[in-house]
Amino acid sequence: MTAEQAKRRPRRPAGAEREADVRLGQAIRGLRKERSLTLVQVAAASGLSHPFLSQLERGRARPSMRSLFQIAQALGTTQQALLSAAAASSADAVVRGSDADLVDVLTGGARLLVHDRHIDVTEFVNSPTEFADFFQHDSHEFLYVVAGAIEVEIVGDDGPRLETLGPRDSVGYPGRTEHRFRQVGQTPSVVLVIHAAEPGDASTTDLQEEPTA
Repeated sequence: MTAEQAKRRPRRPAGAEREADVRLGQAIRGLRKERSLTLVQVAAASGLSHPFLSQLERGRARPSMRSLFQIAQALGTTQQALLSAAAASSADAVVRGSDADLVDVLTGGARLLVHDRHIDVTEFVNSPTEFADFFQHDSHEFLYVVAGAIEVEIVGDDGPRLETLGPRDSVGYPGRTEHRFRQVGQTPSVVLVIHAAEPGDASTTDLQEEPTA
């Protein structure tokens, strides 16, 4: 994140950021233990370093969304499931913007709005301004731009294509489609990323579920 982007982000108490970091680290460590995996094994599977993962589990490091994706893949889960475990628990189904529990990452932040067996809705704020590697998920994905503008690259049967989306624009694509997006322009972006589970898709299962054999 650039210094200018950091200035435009809503400020939260340092303690709240620290608590979110700790909860995310605990979620990762808990699932790793549940899967009977060592840090070395997760490091090898994710392509991340052992020291970084150790610091992350202790709440002393902060991942990028790419790193979180790689960790989730190595643990057999999703970014959304990890973000759900890191979010402050609440019995209220209403998510108030004033109570936003944004999990900070190296480039912006993410806040999980809905996480269940049928759908995941994640809010991304201040996305990177440069393209990173492509993402690929099992479930159908839908992007909706709330504010700012993004450039989306989607790799279809006819090759890659670029789409620029502004406020109230959206795009969807089926599971296993390679895709990535970046923020463009001066206005901080706010993007809703919605994953809809396909029949038989386990991509939105909770962390508490037992791993399949």
